[in-house]
Amino acid sequence: MSDKTRVQCSDCIHFRAAPHEARIAGCFKDTNMPGRQKEAFLDEQQVPGDHEKINLRGDCPDFEARPQKVSLWKRLLAS
Repeated sequence: MSDKTRVQCSDCIHFRAAPHEARIAGCFKDTNMPGRQKEAFLDEQQVPGDHEKINLRGDCPDFEARPQKVSLWKRLLAS
């Protein structure tokens, strides 16, 4: 497997990193989480999946790329 086919957890939409996006860094895909809360106000009690074990070989089956960020110039010109 070449490096081009390997995926990074930080590039996935299901990954949230501590401390800004989540309390604990990990995979927040419903099927990978051992502890999931249905109510939004209980979001802090969620237990994410271990992203290092899920993506051990860089071939995570649940990987979905994050959308590309729009450049600052395009955002300023759109205003």
